[in-house]
Amino acid sequence: MKLSVRLLQWKDLTPGRLAAWADLESRTLDPNAYLSPYFVVPAQRYLDGHADPLVMWIEQEGTAGHEVLGVGIFDAVRGTRQFPLPHLRAFCSPHSKLSGLLVDSTVASEVIEAWVAYCASKAFHWHGIEFVYWQADSKTEQLVRSIGPQYGATWYEYERMSRAVLYPSQAGEPYIESKLSANRRKDARRCMRRLEDIGPVTWTLLQGTAVDEACTDRFLELERDGWKGDQGDALLSNSHDEQFFREMVRGFAGAGRALFAELRVGERVICSTSNFLSGRAAFAFKIGWHRDFAKMSPGTLNEVEMIRHAPSLLGKLDFFDSGASQNSYINELWVDRRPLSNSILVTTGAGRVMLRVVDLGKRLKRRLMSDKNVTSA
Repeated sequence: MKLSVRLLQWKDLTPGRLAAWADLESRTLDPNAYLSPYFVVPAQRYLDGHADPLVMWIEQEGTAGHEVLGVGIFDAVRGTRQFPLPHLRAFCSPHSKLSGLLVDSTVASEVIEAWVAYCASKAFHWHGIEFVYWQADSKTEQLVRSIGPQYGATWYEYERMSRAVLYPSQAGEPYIESKLSANRRKDARRCMRRLEDIGPVTWTLLQGTAVDEACTDRFLELERDGWKGDQGDALLSNSHDEQFFREMVRGFAGAGRALFAELRVGERVICSTSNFLSGRAAFAFKIGWHRDFAKMSPGTLNEVEMIRHAPSLLGKLDFFDSGASQNSYINELWVDRRPLSNSILVTTGAGRVMLRVVDLGKRLKRRLMSDKNVTSA
């Protein structure tokens, strides 16, 4: 199999290439909704910081139309604190929760080898590639770590974190009873009773074309009704954020890959979450809830219902990424974790020297801080 790696300009993405990119995402080795064209294209169009990203396009030669087997989206940077040399930085918008690569799962090893070889060649004009919110310990990382040294490339992880994840096939009532604390379960039952005193409570998971403009409007209004609206961080607080979200939802919904979970009291939606499918995984995006019901914890109740119904509605998925921060309430509900990292693939000798300099600087700083603390004591 002969593979070619090309660096395309954003303007080179024809409708045919966008369709091939979307098809690749459906069979990628490690699913990632944040690298879907349905996410990246509207993010590039409306969000700051990605005016003209570069597209690394890996394809098989000798096939009709050159079948695409790998895609990466990058921004060129002069340097960062972690790597002060010119390099590429994997696409990660203000609303992204992951970066990474899309790699065809059927020929993943060949694709990664072609990619690493290209990045380590003289045709590549940078010293490496930086990834933030990379899926650590993923199949893709295992391949990069094993193949990289053959081409003089070094994988350097400078920060690791974890994120809450739900495995739908392992969720349901047994999960709620065994994984959630007794106080959390008691509080959820109390809040549900208070809602039921107001009216019938229902929970619905809308998918695909059922996620229409009315559904999107409800979500946006609910998100603005919460604390994000007060702080000016809601999607409706910025016209570009709103346009990005609407276009993204239309793309995912049109492909049957949008999931919105709504909690209702009577006919009134009091909480909504937006989620998107990629391959055999789901990715949570944002949540909105009505402030009038804040004391009943509608966000928590919505997530508990998601856990309850996950085996029957989402049981074929491998995992559900929460997209949550370290201090999110979701961490008390989704107790399993997946590792993430901020890492750099260093591909030049100068880059490896710079890594040693940066590492030495960090160790000296830690020693100075330690000495200062001892002196203060």
